[in-house]
This record gives sequence, C-alpha cells and structure tokens, in this order.
Amino acid sequence: MERNEYVALVSAFEHAYDKLILKANALSPEELRFVPAVKDAWSSNDHLVHLLDADCNLVMRLRGAVAEPGKAIPAWDPEAWKMKNNYFQTDGLFCLDLAVALRKFIAESLKNLDDEVREKAWILHPERGELRLEAVLKIYAGHPDFHLKYLERNGEAFAQSKAGAKGRQG
Repeated sequence: MERNEYVALVSAFEHAYDKLILKANALSPEELRFVPAVKDAWSSNDHLVHLLDADCNLVMRLRGAVAEPGKAIPAWDPEAWKMKNNYFQTDGLFCLDLAVALRKFIAESLKNLDDEVREKAWILHPERGELRLEAVLKIYAGHPDFHLKYLERNGEAFAQSKAGAKGRQG
C-alpha cells in the first residue's frame, strides 16, 4: 500500500466514530438502555461499551503487530464480555469517549511509522489467519458503522414502542 493510501486509511480509522458519536449523544438515557424485542438484541448502551472493549483489544493487536510482527493474538467472545462485565451498569457514553481517545492514540502512533516497519507489521489471528496491519485497520475502520446500524435499529424500535404505548393509552 502506498504511503498516501496508508495515511488516508489511518485517518479514516481515527474518524470512524464521527457519525456514531452524533447518534449516541442524541439518545436519551431511556433510549440508551432500551433493548428491542429482537432475538439476541443488545441495548445501544451495550454496543457503546462493546466498542471500547473492542478498541482496547485492538490496541494490543495493532501495536503488537508493529512491535512483535507475526505474534498470535487471542480471540475474544464479545457476548461473554457483555454478560460477565455488566455492560448494563456501565456508562456507554463515557466508554465511547474513551474509545475515541484510544483511536486517536492508535492513529498517532501509526501515522508516523517508518514504511519498512509498517510493511513488516502483521498478526496471526486464530480465526482469520495472517492479517497485515492495513487489513486490521480496514476491519476496524468499519466497526463503528456496523454498530451504528444497531443504534439506528434500536432507536426506531424505541420510537415504535413509545407510539404503541401512547396508542393504547388514548
């Protein structure tokens, strides 16, 4: 990957939360905690806490790819993390702020990598195999948008539940 493409990818990765931040900050506390009547659904708050956990894992993956190329990384079970780490009792908006700060930290550390170091950086993922630094960045650049769709779905379900409740009252 050419240097200018790499810098653009790092920038896209760093700013991947921009749309999600706007959506999350517009949610009321009730909307954040609402869980739609969909199998295995998470609240919007759960999604925000998950994003921090994912980015905490990502720090080790990306910085590890640079420091220790080819090192095997562990898989992690997001559902177990959600259930056993009390996502429901955690402040998702605070977690989002921390995730954004982590992204800035990661991006700053990656922007100025020497090309030779960057080209040698990779990890060994237990399910996906060898992942070059750029591949990991691409995956995680899209991660916030993946979860934004769930925040939007939850918001629509919340609005429908409120409209249905008002209709039953009237």
